[in-house]
Amino acid sequence: MPDYEIKTIKISDSNYPALLREINNPPQVLYYIGKWPETDLFPLAVVGSRESDIYGQRIIKELLSEDILEKTVIVSGLAKGIDAEAHKIANHTIAVLGTGLDEVSFYPKENLELYHQIIAGGGLIISEFPVGTKPRPQNFPQRNRIVAGLSRATLVIQAKARSGALITARLALEEGREVLTVPGSIFNELSAGPHLLIAQGATPVTNSAELSEICQRLTCFQ
Repeated sequence: MPDYEIKTIKISDSNYPALLREINNPPQVLYYIGKWPETDLFPLAVVGSRESDIYGQRIIKELLSEDILEKTVIVSGLAKGIDAEAHKIANHTIAVLGTGLDEVSFYPKENLELYHQIIAGGGLIISEFPVGTKPRPQNFPQRNRIVAGLSRATLVIQAKARSGALITARLALEEGREVLTVPGSIFNELSAGPHLLIAQGATPVTNSAELSEICQRLTCFQ
């Protein structure tokens, strides 16, 4: 692993993310590698199943048009599946880890190359966990509140009825943020989560024009 400089930002610092400071339990310290994105970019969380299929990958390419990608920073968790695909397509991205930022602790190992690509491409990797923190089950739901907290809207693409993506969506709702999701086949268990969210009031999105309109309503592209 290259010798990246790991920096810290405290909640008392003036450049601490304003949206994150608003949540009920903001992290007191964030560790980070890379560059914080421009503040005029719209922060959009994109999360979903680690077991995403071709449909999920196509959704990302269809919804996240180049026009949208130019004006948004994609926030996700650098997990397998939807998270990784969202980071890959993004022009600007923030990856939030559930481990320390060091290579020994990093999880999942198969995304380590993507980790390097994000940093090399001018993106940002952050964590509230200090160097040496190994992956523990409780870390990831805790991490999800940061993904939701950094974002004005959370887009869920493919998720089972019980999944981390739905935890992120619930946390976003609790903070008064917008939750968006993409419907799918009733015969696919990865559609169960989005359909549950729609039943609970999430906004369904089926094309990039709809996503762009929602972003405009949320003062995204001003």
